[in-house]
Amino acid sequence: MMAGGAPGHPLLKSTAFGRRSSQVAAVMAVLCLGLGACERPTAPALLVYADRAIEPSVASRGWSAVSVGSAHTCGIRTDGTLDCWGAAASGQLGVGAVTGKCGRLRTACEGSPRAVSTDQRFAAVSAGSRHTCAISTSRALYCWGENLRFQAGIQALPFVSTPMAVAPDVQFMDVGAGASHTCAVRTNGVVYCWGDGTLGALGRGDTVTSVIPAPIKTSERFSLVRSGQLRSCAIALDGAAWCWGAEWESADGNIDYYHSRVTPHRIEGLPLLRDISVGVTSICAISAAGEPFCWEANGFAQLGTGTLTPTAIPLPVATPDVFTNVSVGIIQACGTTADGRAMCWGNNSFGQLGVPRPGQHCGDAALECSRQPIRVFGMLHFSTVATGIGNHTCGITLSTSMVCWGLGSDGQLGDGYTRDRQSLPVGVLAPGP
Repeated sequence: MMAGGAPGHPLLKSTAFGRRSSQVAAVMAVLCLGLGACERPTAPALLVYADRAIEPSVASRGWSAVSVGSAHTCGIRTDGTLDCWGAAASGQLGVGAVTGKCGRLRTACEGSPRAVSTDQRFAAVSAGSRHTCAISTSRALYCWGENLRFQAGIQALPFVSTPMAVAPDVQFMDVGAGASHTCAVRTNGVVYCWGDGTLGALGRGDTVTSVIPAPIKTSERFSLVRSGQLRSCAIALDGAAWCWGAEWESADGNIDYYHSRVTPHRIEGLPLLRDISVGVTSICAISAAGEPFCWEANGFAQLGTGTLTPTAIPLPVATPDVFTNVSVGIIQACGTTADGRAMCWGNNSFGQLGVPRPGQHCGDAALECSRQPIRVFGMLHFSTVATGIGNHTCGITLSTSMVCWGLGSDGQLGDGYTRDRQSLPVGVLAPGP
């Protein structure tokens, strides 16, 4: 057990880190095709194995930021307006009532961008599993969507379908929405968290679930925060990484074991950082010099180190490229290089790496994967790329076009179609009303 883990604490394993391994749950998610739980493809099938240039339509331009949730996507346009699309059953799109239906269960969804129900302009957005939070240009924080564990920061309501102010008397500069909790950085550098406190996810020194935003237990000041499944990490003003909540401990085959970290602790073995991302089973970061590092579970090559060996110590990703940002999902990760290429690694069962067939397989189920970064097809150049607690990825090109790829069964690719797999980037449609 690593220093700081509770002595004698039982090893916990699950997507809720309770009874089953997080990777087993991830396998169940990516195998939903075989179980008949995903939407049948309704978009034209296109099999392409040689890279070719993709030119997104002019209608897909005008975006400045993107965040990806479990089955929904949100993006900020260059004028500060916010649009969301994809799964909507929990209110995570923030658009109020929806009429679209997706999947065999015909659950609520929107297959193309819709304006979030607010007249605010936004500077930052973070899509959690089934909730979303965003910071306005006036530094006010709004959240909406699933609130069963108070992750939207709203008292009494289990679901919130339109944006509601959180801690309205406080100004924020960054926010990270996780699976069932949320953390945000105040303008004074103090991190506040709320929602599901299991395994210390709120960083307050206990495991209590709370609707009240409150500071994490440290005197450090931070510039950004990212949240995943029952854990978060933040970059301090001096560039150091601090994490709290569920911490990977060891692996036995495809079973990963975690223990609780109820207060923030500094991650050793890393240089000073410019970016960090927290997923379901792994964490990745980018150094100030642009070198990518990843650590924790690795049964599906989500660390990008060229092997399937997990590690509690941050290791360099197997690439010579300089990176500017990184984003971690369930068992995949993507990042943008300094010259604008989008690179992805890990699981590719739904095409979320942006390549038709990477030629490698990982895990007991022999899932399609890439053990090191591989360039997203389309010969596009990106300013940013984002994946999340799901199986799809989106990016914004240097020409401000939004493109998405991967699982699209809930309309989360934003091109008006639903499909089980999309290996090539597709342009997101122009926002609707």
